[in-house]
Amino acid sequence: MKPLPIFARTFLLLLGALLVALALGFGLLLTRPPVRPVGVPLSEVVALLSSQLPPTNSRLTVTDSAQRPACPDGQQEDWFMGRRLAGWMNVDVDALHYCRGMRLPVPVDVLRQSRQWQRPFDPTRPPGHGPGPGPGFDPDDRPPPVADQAPRQPPSPDDIRRANAPLFGDFFVAVRKPDGHWRSVTHRMPGALPSVARHVLVLFLLGAAVMLPLAWWFSRALSAPIRRFAQAADRLGSNPGAPPLDRSGPAELARAADSFNAMQARINRLLDERTRTIGAIAHDLRTPLARLSFRLHALPEEARDKASADIAEMNTMITAALDFLHGQSQRGPRSRLDFASLVESVAGDLADTGHDVTVTASEPALVSGDPLALRRALSNLIDNALKYGQHARLRLQREGCNVVLDVDDDGPGIDPAREDELFLPFARGEESRNRDTGGIGLGLSVAHSVVLDHGGTLRLRNRDDGGLRATLSLPCLSPDLANG
Repeated sequence: MKPLPIFARTFLLLLGALLVALALGFGLLLTRPPVRPVGVPLSEVVALLSSQLPPTNSRLTVTDSAQRPACPDGQQEDWFMGRRLAGWMNVDVDALHYCRGMRLPVPVDVLRQSRQWQRPFDPTRPPGHGPGPGPGFDPDDRPPPVADQAPRQPPSPDDIRRANAPLFGDFFVAVRKPDGHWRSVTHRMPGALPSVARHVLVLFLLGAAVMLPLAWWFSRALSAPIRRFAQAADRLGSNPGAPPLDRSGPAELARAADSFNAMQARINRLLDERTRTIGAIAHDLRTPLARLSFRLHALPEEARDKASADIAEMNTMITAALDFLHGQSQRGPRSRLDFASLVESVAGDLADTGHDVTVTASEPALVSGDPLALRRALSNLIDNALKYGQHARLRLQREGCNVVLDVDDDGPGIDPAREDELFLPFARGEESRNRDTGGIGLGLSVAHSVVLDHGGTLRLRNRDDGGLRATLSLPCLSPDLANG
């Protein structure tokens, strides 16, 4: 199984933390104590009905009307409570209008506190009927008007203290003022509490809306330096002289960038030392070779010819090694060029000298590169095909963002296990690709180095119908850069 990138791991970690936090909130929601219903003191309702004070409770609404208001929808008139309130406020029964809705469950201690406002149990009343109008209600059961009874007395302080019990649920109270207008107080309980599932969904959506953008930003900020680190490592393989890696990100990544830059500096120093050492050795070899050339005249003619050939071959090898090291250490200027035109130009020059070279090109392909280095790489690949296959067939095409060149020959091919080895300097293939039949083993190495330096790839593989195919791939310029 392919391991997850650090961006995905960090994002999933933060998402898991969000889910754990929601699980804890869900547990607290399930284990919280039940919410006790909040009632409205009767004294507060009486004060609103008897004065022009505004309500201080958001659940209470006070209105004035010229006509006797009717009970709101879903409520019914409670004659018993209306009579008690009329007596407590010292008004006529017909001047007070009380309606109630379905009562909420009330704790036992609260019910004891307000039981003087509950109608006593009547065993003769049909079961399931509460006080007030309803099925089985007898209008004659309405209490007689207060005017026919003994004069009412205002409630005593003890009565007020006992009677000031809270009212629960939805209710509506209206009283007629001396000027004939009605003043009403309406109490509405809040809507039903949302379910646990709704609570969890709301918490999750709110948490996701806050956490997911932060998690996305944090994950990208954490993975960006690592991504740049990987890109710098890839550049180091093809261009050791690339600029050093920027020190950014957390302290650990900054230390890793310092170590990477130090490693790149050591590699460049080793390459420079290798180049200078081999160059110095090759330069120093020219002097004894020159002395040997002067001493050949004392040898017999047959021996002199063989020695002269060996010295010439050594000079060729030294010159090729110096050119190779010069190409490795000196990077030419880059410019925008048409790779298809460059391929046709190199193939045309070889065809003009009598070589069998054919080109099949598709469309122009703009790349950024060193024209001289790319020309040298193409010449080496085509020369390699001509030396061992007598013919060179080139086919150029676009594949996505890359331009691909296939160089086919009819030679004996190579051992697939030695493909990477053949790109090393002075490495030769099988017997048919030895020093007698072609070169000293630097052609493919030079071509491979040039292609890698331009961010491309070079592969060798045997063709099914015989021969070798060298596939060169280079990245094309983006349309914006190509048109710029």
